[in-house]
Amino acid sequence: MKKHMSLAVVLMICALFASSALATNGMNMIGYSVRSSGMGGADAATDGSFAGVSGNPATMGKLADRGMAIGISALMPKLNVSNEAMGLDLDGEDQLFPLPYLAYTQRLGADSPWIIGFEGYAQGGMGVEFLNFPTSATTSDKISSNVMFMRFTGAASYQVNEALTLGLSAIGGFAKMEFDMFPNGQGGMSVTDLTNTGFAGRFGVQYQICERMTLGAVYTSEAALDLKDGNAAINFGTQGGIVDYKAEMLDFAWPQEAEFGIALQPNSKWLVAVDVKWIGWESAMDVVTLEVSDPPENMPATPFPDGQGGYTNSMPFQMKWENQMVYALGLEYSIDEMNTVRAGFNYGKNPVPDANLSPLFPAIVEKHATVGYGLNLGNLSFDLAYEMGFENTQTNDNADQMVNPFGPGITVSHSQNTIHFETAYSF
Repeated sequence: MKKHMSLAVVLMICALFASSALATNGMNMIGYSVRSSGMGGADAATDGSFAGVSGNPATMGKLADRGMAIGISALMPKLNVSNEAMGLDLDGEDQLFPLPYLAYTQRLGADSPWIIGFEGYAQGGMGVEFLNFPTSATTSDKISSNVMFMRFTGAASYQVNEALTLGLSAIGGFAKMEFDMFPNGQGGMSVTDLTNTGFAGRFGVQYQICERMTLGAVYTSEAALDLKDGNAAINFGTQGGIVDYKAEMLDFAWPQEAEFGIALQPNSKWLVAVDVKWIGWESAMDVVTLEVSDPPENMPATPFPDGQGGYTNSMPFQMKWENQMVYALGLEYSIDEMNTVRAGFNYGKNPVPDANLSPLFPAIVEKHATVGYGLNLGNLSFDLAYEMGFENTQTNDNADQMVNPFGPGITVSHSQNTIHFETAYSF
């Protein structure tokens, strides 16, 4: 019986983990409320209503003293992988990822400087499905992945004086990941039920310089989010069948962030917001390790080649992400008391180096254009936004098979459409 997986399959598993989200500011959505999404994600300084809990906590609840909001986003990626030398040109399967959202804020008394808020929302979603993907055995098989990351936030803000407001948030995150890597062939793998929770804090400031200009700043700490309690089903072919191991993904984290924004109101109709954000991917997504354990009796405890002629139960994924700068511009125009239109642009350079690109790492979109609409019916309001992620194409010419098992010249193209909807009620 062949006891160990082939090196080629192990390397492809390394590549798979890179596709942790399709949110396109790396693994982050560009905005976390419908209003913010319609304005390109520029929200660090703008007054927020119930949806402000997920952003700068110092801005939340400024537009209504008490109320709740519920919403959903539909994320629809388009993927292609190609390699001219291999004659490869393969589209990913069409997929749709629903991302739910719920929020509540309340001022603690009519004249109180305190506002509290609670929120649950999808930080990002991921899904890749390539059918008939060529394997090293000159056959074809399935490659798929599905990652969910939800965040739950409790926040409080305190208005120090007419100009200055401070905010603080406690954030809990829940992640779940599953993927298939050539599950029908010898050496293939299916990983399921990887889950865990992680925690972070957020501190925000909002300062009104004058009637027409407001500044905002927010810092979010890094959240360790190792994925545990999973199952790795390794296919040993006719000699061993499918063997179950326990699985963990270690050294995975959600990054720290620092954001600064300016909101300008030239007149009562217009709002202009500009944000600059730094995301610390370099420390959060450096080397991530898959570990397996507890095989059945007489099955190998170390199924992975270690690259030096031996075997190990762990496999390091050389992510090597780079820190990212994100720039957002948002416009809002109030047609009348009921109707508001919005537009925005967001740019964040892809944090994945060319040499670490994988066909299963599609989150490489850099440019986003957004539009939005708001309808205010008094206590009841509705918001809608559309986000277009323009196609970005990236090529990996790295000949090191330990980093790029698909060979030099592998090219990935990724574009994305996202629709956001929210209804809010104040009382």
